[in-house]
Amino acid sequence: MPGLRPPGPAATIRDVSQGSANEPPKYARVRVGPAALLRAVVRVPLLLLVTLGTAFIWGLLALWPWSRAGRVGLRRGVSRRWATAMCRVLGARIEVLGDLPQGPGFLITNHVGYLDIPVLMSLTGCRFVSKHEIAGWPLIGFLARQAGTLFVRRGSGGRDAGVTLDGMARALEDGDLVVFFPEGTTSTGERILPFRSGLLSLPARDGHPVWPAALVYATADPEFDPGLGLAWSGKQSLLQHVPRLASMPGFTVRIAVAHAVEAGHRKHLARALQHRVAMMHAGLSGAAGREALPAPPDRAVGD
Repeated sequence: MPGLRPPGPAATIRDVSQGSANEPPKYARVRVGPAALLRAVVRVPLLLLVTLGTAFIWGLLALWPWSRAGRVGLRRGVSRRWATAMCRVLGARIEVLGDLPQGPGFLITNHVGYLDIPVLMSLTGCRFVSKHEIAGWPLIGFLARQAGTLFVRRGSGGRDAGVTLDGMARALEDGDLVVFFPEGTTSTGERILPFRSGLLSLPARDGHPVWPAALVYATADPEFDPGLGLAWSGKQSLLQHVPRLASMPGFTVRIAVAHAVEAGHRKHLARALQHRVAMMHAGLSGAAGREALPAPPDRAVGD
């Protein structure tokens, strides 16, 4: 990949505990001492303050009759500043290998948890495709709508799927980078889940570029399991996870980006993207001595 640069003194990337995807949430390997409690007490109100302040700004700016171009620029600027502030409050250190696109086009990556959103948004000012339920969440739903999130009803197909694809097409007209997670769910980050191909219909049909990327999270604490603490998957409670995350000294996110991929059929495109993401994910993990993952089998990817 062009533009690669040697990573700095990143935190050690540890192997995620085997089977943690099926375990109930456990934080036995997250030390909670006086310093950790103090970090949580300071950071959680700051996260809430940043989010409420952004919502207030959005509410004020929405009163002005912006042009379409003006609204697009405003959305990108406010969203990116919110995301950058969230990452700084949490002590996130982001390392990028490759060149992140700015749009128009699509970026797909593996999905580890809600942290993926501020991390990627802080770098690109992108728009996301998300499940429809989030639109109704208090505060978060409002911010997601203002940030231009495109909502999709899972498994609905037909008209609802067409509405989402139409929204993606309009986002490309605005020059936006549209990000979605073809795994369709979060995971502990130890492997890449099968890619769903439904949302790839538009880029496959019209030849839009799709850039694959891989995310790996890590900490410097040798006793900390990223699959149980940084990742947000399974039945973990958000109200429990956020304070634990805020109590950590910080974490590192490593992102690898490859060249854009094109294919004339959504299932072929999904297979090619999954292979690229799995290879990059294995490379990021293997950089710290982790055994490389095998390439995904050459089979049809589900809708």
